[in-house]
Amino acid sequence: MRKYLLVCLISLVMLTLSFVAVSQEKEISVLLTGSPLADVMETLQDDFEKETGIKVNVEIVGYEDTHTKGILDLVSGTNNYDLLMVDNPWIAEYVQTGNLLVLDEFMAKEDPEYLAGFDKAVLDAYGLYEGKYYGYPIMLTTTILFYRSDLFEQYGKKAPETWDEFNEIAKFFTQSFNPESPVKYGISIAGERGDGAISQWLPLLWGYGGSVFDKDWNVTLNTPEALKALEAFVESAQYSAPGFGTNYFPEQVAHFTNGEIAMMENWDAFAGDVADPVKNPYAENTAYASIPGKYPLLGGWALSINKNSKDLDSAYTFLRWACGPEVTKKSLEVSISTPIRIDVAQDPEVKAIVPWVDVVYEEFKNIRKYAETYQGGQILIPEAEYHVLLGTAINEALTGQLSAKDALAKAQKDIEDLLKKHGYK
Repeated sequence: MRKYLLVCLISLVMLTLSFVAVSQEKEISVLLTGSPLADVMETLQDDFEKETGIKVNVEIVGYEDTHTKGILDLVSGTNNYDLLMVDNPWIAEYVQTGNLLVLDEFMAKEDPEYLAGFDKAVLDAYGLYEGKYYGYPIMLTTTILFYRSDLFEQYGKKAPETWDEFNEIAKFFTQSFNPESPVKYGISIAGERGDGAISQWLPLLWGYGGSVFDKDWNVTLNTPEALKALEAFVESAQYSAPGFGTNYFPEQVAHFTNGEIAMMENWDAFAGDVADPVKNPYAENTAYASIPGKYPLLGGWALSINKNSKDLDSAYTFLRWACGPEVTKKSLEVSISTPIRIDVAQDPEVKAIVPWVDVVYEEFKNIRKYAETYQGGQILIPEAEYHVLLGTAINEALTGQLSAKDALAKAQKDIEDLLKKHGYK
């Protein structure tokens, strides 16, 4: 009987321990936007779980749902996600919920070598808001110039450094203006209403010395600089492949890889496809340069932590792993893109497969955001509505529905009304 009771006691202890082990199993949830990065995270997820014993639940959703689910989780405090991808225009909105974790304490304890692996300008661009860090860069992208080096060399052309030069070269390579051009069009424009038109035009605006807002959030589109920038953009349409009023970035890439155009302003996120000889027969004759005007547009994402996570240590462990050197380098085996870490970007082996990497890191010296004053964080503009209003006005000028002057006057009034509507003026 004693032996039986002893066996029962041991069994009970073992069962209790197993329940404790299960209850103490670490588990986190991560919200990612559908992208090559998400594919990388899924591919390497098992490695992280084996290394740390932390189970990771990854949810991949579309762009709009990434914002909807993320901001709802932070505002409501439901804590469905321990970590969230944050597009750079959203950082102010997310911070103002009060539920995005400040990383400064973790960073103070971090290995200095790990943090030094980030370029300071890159780290600040994605993670810094009002003097505090809220995330690490997880997807790095900016606008660069892609051009056919063989054609430029053949005709003695150099990568344009100003937008006036850009139009001159675009005109030279457009057959309707120069029948001897080896390609039909000089460029391709992604001028669809909204993100396309804004992304293509803002670098021109900055290059000509203009801006959408001043430091006090006064709208400044009624200036000679803004008018010249939009007139130059409208001129560019004469040298563009068809569809410039409705095309988006993938259409630009198709025009380039089909051999229809000599150059394009586009996101470096597409450079992996452009550099792939299977997808681009002109890959070996493709070169990369900083965009004219030298003020590129910031794209890309940060990975941030929900302050209400029940396991902040595990969440940070995943964050530093996902943004660390090993994963950054391994990710290149899954998808060729600009490395988020300078310590990886400077590796000669990496430079060989990411030939545009130096261009991108050089551009971060002058990088700007969709609404430049986000850097100061004075207010949170309604970003989505701002995109629609400005993008529509630019598109209407580009497609000839309005003159450049009238389009800017419309955008000036519409954005001023938007700021008043939301109580900023």
